[in-house]
This record gives sequence, structure tokens and C-alpha cells, in this order.
Amino acid sequence: MNCLRAAAVLRGLEKNELVVTAEEIEELLAIGLAVEAEPEDLQMLHWLQPVVRQFAGCDVDAPLAAQSLAVTLRGTEDELKKDWYRMKTSKEELAVREATRVVMRRAIAYLNDKPTVDAVRKLTRNARQLAPGAKYVCCEQLGAEYYAITHKGWRVRRQLKIRLDRFGETSFKTFLAAFDKNEAKMRAFSTDIAQLAQNIGYVKKNREQVVIGLAKVGVPPNQALASYQAGLRAANDAPDVAVTCARNAATFGSPLEAAARLRKAQAALRDAGFPQTPVAMGAAKSLLAFGPPEAGARRFADIFGRLAQTFGRVDAVYKYTSRLMSATGSGSEVVGRAMVAGTLLKQMPSRATPHPQDGAATAVALASMVRAEDQLPPLVRRFREVEVELVRAGVSTLASVEGDALECVGCPGTPAEVVDTVAALAGQLAAGRQSERGDVAVAVAFAKRFAF
Repeated sequence: MNCLRAAAVLRGLEKNELVVTAEEIEELLAIGLAVEAEPEDLQMLHWLQPVVRQFAGCDVDAPLAAQSLAVTLRGTEDELKKDWYRMKTSKEELAVREATRVVMRRAIAYLNDKPTVDAVRKLTRNARQLAPGAKYVCCEQLGAEYYAITHKGWRVRRQLKIRLDRFGETSFKTFLAAFDKNEAKMRAFSTDIAQLAQNIGYVKKNREQVVIGLAKVGVPPNQALASYQAGLRAANDAPDVAVTCARNAATFGSPLEAAARLRKAQAALRDAGFPQTPVAMGAAKSLLAFGPPEAGARRFADIFGRLAQTFGRVDAVYKYTSRLMSATGSGSEVVGRAMVAGTLLKQMPSRATPHPQDGAATAVALASMVRAEDQLPPLVRRFREVEVELVRAGVSTLASVEGDALECVGCPGTPAEVVDTVAALAGQLAAGRQSERGDVAVAVAFAKRFAF
């Protein structure tokens, strides 16, 4: 079965329009993308489950379901045997209690029948695997059995549908192998993120940015956390500085040596005439990639001066400059690209949000991603397309879409594939709960690791 056919079969399962061969459905059952049921077993479950829940207070597959139901039955029978109860109770209510007794007796008989219990328990186990809203559907060519799509089947269908242009004629087993490998990577990554988030301690704001920074250190969580704690001690408990020290520990030898190098970078900026303000000194981390800090300070001053001619010597220019420090080219070239990116953004206005957050910051970020000016038009178009997809898919809000699109615009694949990767990763990070803003922030930052 190729991917094109698999997509059609999975769609039929989800839309209750199943047309499939025996070999195809057996393949889906074997790999957990679908489950099957006999019609009489489904009918039994639909009758028995509400009875057990109402009178035994548990699910039909609970180990003590029959015993709990028997206790309730004994209580009902005891009351019905009492004359005073029958005297004070209306005929209508007595009729209801008598009918209830019959129902419970019948249910207990089924619960004491091993074949019935085994079939019902299998169905309840399968029910926990079903995709949200999934229903059993019959394929007349295969007989009376019913089939339903599992949650994994739903995830595979969603990701396959978006990538069908690339995988259409590919073997479905090949796609599924890539899917399984990617999900396993996401689960492992989510475990690491959870460990980081649970152990960084108190962070007043932008907590997810600390987690993202530590995840980018590229070492196991325990090691990243140890570097972060050392960085906190060296940076007077400033989380952002501690993350910088942790990320540069391998380059300079340790978090303490990274902190010392950062102090030299700050001194180089002061010597270059920049004020000792939190914003200016925070920009010093952009000098760490340069040999002597003085060389980085000269490049910083060059880029800052060119940007200030347009925007003035405001705090935002420090952030713009930091973003362009690692970009390819001279100061005049990288600032020129930023100006071109700003013009292109105006020529291609956002269709996702009517009120862009900071056009200059977006232009600078996009300019830092390319090596030449002619690469900007397609990048800006792609950025706008990713914005639209993020909002359409409900992954990003209007307030967050610009930043999210910037983070994941470099992820391989079509815009729809990129956003699907982000959504899938955010879902893994949420680990069964509803995805939150922090999950999306992490997902857009690391989506490119999980593109396939």
C-alpha cells in the first residue's frame, strides 16, 4: 500500500466512508492505526456500560464491577422485600425499582460470563485508543465487522495529508517508519524539556525562554542545569545571564569562565562609548562569538551607529544590533539588508494580523537569516505564508504570530508542514493536557529538529 492509498483508507475510517480490502485493513490493525469490533459486542457494550456506571459506580472493565453491582442489587432487593417500603412507595416508583432489579440481574449474568467480559474489556481498551469523535464504521465488502480509527491513526492521517505531495507514491511503511521515529524523538525531547522546566527554580518572567536557552546548550538536562546554577552564582541570580553562561560554557571552559568573558565584553562596550545600562550591557553577549571582545565592540558600534541614523539611539536599537552581529557581511551590508527587508515587509503586508508588533525587529531578524539581499524576497514571502498558517491552524494568536513565524520560518517543508510540525511538537510537550503558550514557544524554537 502506498501513501496515497493509505491516506484514502484513513480518510474513509475517519469520515465513515470506508472502502478497503482485507489486506489493507489487516495492515492498519497490525500497526495500531485502527481497531475492529463485532457488531454484537458493540451492542452489548452500549447496553452494559451505562448500567454498570449507574448502579456500580465504575466502568464495565473494572475488576470489581460485578461485585459492586451485586451489592447494589442486594440493597434494592432488601428494600423491595420490606412491607413498610412498599406501603409508602408509589406504584410507579415500585415498577421502576422492579425493572431496575431485572436490569441489574441481567448485567451481573453478563459480567459473570467470561467470553462476554473478555469482549467488552477489549472494546473498552480499544475505546481509550480511539481518535476524538471517532465512530465505528462497517465495510460491506469485508462482512459484518466494524472498524474505527485510533488516535495514532488520526495523527498519521493528519501528517500524511499535509505531506502527500511528497510521499504520495512512497510505500506507506516507509512513511510510517519516519513518522514513528519522529514521534519518538519528540517524546524524548519533551521529557528533557519537562526536566528542565521542573528544575530551573523561580524565574520572574519569560520562564520558557530560560528553558529554551538551556535546551539549546546541547548537553543532557542534568548537565545543562548544573551549568545554569553555576551561571546564576556568577551572574548574581540573573536568569538571562546565567543562560548565556551555560550556553557558552563549552566554548570558554566553564560557566565561570564564560561569565568572565561576558564581563570583558561589557567592558569593551563601555570603552567604545556605550552607557552602562541594563539594555546596553545585556547586548554584550552578542560579542562572545568574536575573538577579542574589542573586535566585537567595533562591529557592534558600526552596526549600532548605522541603525541609529534611522531609529535613533533608543533601547530597541541595542536589540536590533545584537541580532545582526552574527549576520554575514560588513556593517553596511547587514544594515542595508535590514532596510530592504523592512521595505519588502511593507510591500507584502501581513494577512494574519492587522497590527504588526514591531516591523523593524522583524526586518532585522529576517535580514540576519540570509547571506545576500536577493534571498530576502522569497524569505519574506515565506514568512508571511507561515504567519497565515500559524493563525489558521490555531497554533498562534494575533499577538504572538510574528515572533512565532520568525522562529520557525527556517524549518524545512511547506508552510503547512512547518505549522503541522509545530502543532505536533506542542502536543507532545503538553503531554495530554491542552497546549499552552509556553508549549508553542518551545515548539517554534525547535521545530526544525523534527521536520521530515
